[in-house]
Amino acid sequence: MGRKILYIITKSAWGGAQGYVYDLAAHLPAGRFDIVAACGGTGPLTDRLAAAGIRAVPILPLGRDIRIGRELAALCQLIGLIRRERPDIIHLSSPKAGGLGAAAARIASLLTGHWPLVIYTVHGWPFFEDRPRWQRAMIFLSSWLSSVLQNRIVIIDTPDYRAARRFVPERKLALIFHGIAPIDFLPRPAARAFFGERIGTDIAPGTPLIGASAELTRNKGLTYLVAAARLLRTRRPELNFKILIMGDGEERTKLAGQIGAAGLSDHVYLLGFIPDAKRCLKGLDLFVLPSVKEGLPYAIMEAMAAALPIVASRVGGMPDLIRDGEDGLLVTPKDPAALTEAIGRLLGERALAIRLGSQARRTVQQSFSLEGMIARTAALYGAS
Repeated sequence: MGRKILYIITKSAWGGAQGYVYDLAAHLPAGRFDIVAACGGTGPLTDRLAAAGIRAVPILPLGRDIRIGRELAALCQLIGLIRRERPDIIHLSSPKAGGLGAAAARIASLLTGHWPLVIYTVHGWPFFEDRPRWQRAMIFLSSWLSSVLQNRIVIIDTPDYRAARRFVPERKLALIFHGIAPIDFLPRPAARAFFGERIGTDIAPGTPLIGASAELTRNKGLTYLVAAARLLRTRRPELNFKILIMGDGEERTKLAGQIGAAGLSDHVYLLGFIPDAKRCLKGLDLFVLPSVKEGLPYAIMEAMAAALPIVASRVGGMPDLIRDGEDGLLVTPKDPAALTEAIGRLLGERALAIRLGSQARRTVQQSFSLEGMIARTAALYGAS
């Protein structure tokens, strides 16, 4: 077998970071690498890794919430795993894995004398999250301390790369954009029929379907999309739109309450997690991602590949993907009125929507391929 890679990621749910780990693990050149993954518990990620023949080790204490006892237990389990596996490369994803995984790698190295290459991929710096200033300061300090223990840091978008250069030596940094493989989309009628089954009602042919695909967390800003839906229903009642939110997460109960309180139960639907939701994108008329903090979202690239007109917040790596007015429309984050205006514009100006969607598809095909991401990452693995 080739060089051994141990991937470590905090959660085994399904989101951008999990898709990234899966894409690397499942598509690296066969025979060059022996791959194992450590994940916080079990879930869609571990299921997909198993289906691809990749060994996944659950680290049960490794979760998103910070609890000292759990963190120490996760650290001990990771040290034991690294000592047993003796990987040549440890590739970390998510902030907690970036810190705990790097610490575990260095402690295990001191115990064994085996020093792997430790790589951390930043899926958006966590100190840019919408938090109190003191929390952001503590998270920044944690990110800096973790970076000292990491050999290389992969940045996936230009703003985060610029931020990294302020506190990480540039020799450690690598800017590698995400990429996606061609998608086997369902035909539009089949996709719309699927959505109709999911919400429990037939969808008339002329009904505008607005989609969002995201983990239901505060960072995705979906509460602002619901607020925009309320404005849109008031200002453009003739549209009779439906917003379909695909994904699950800790904000589900809050969003469901907001939808009910606004009287939007016939307009906004929480569809839950849908395996291979990207295959259904051609059933939509518009895609929206109102994030308040982002890296380089797969969801946007998949919508671009489907030639959908897109409205997204101007945060993180969104401008790396979308040139405002050329590949889609970018709006100020946390601004329901701006979302409402952009959505209404694209639903009302069909020629503009088609032009933006067509250009978005060309952009993602030319500049954000899975093959390119794999090649650049494999080269980084070989640089040790």
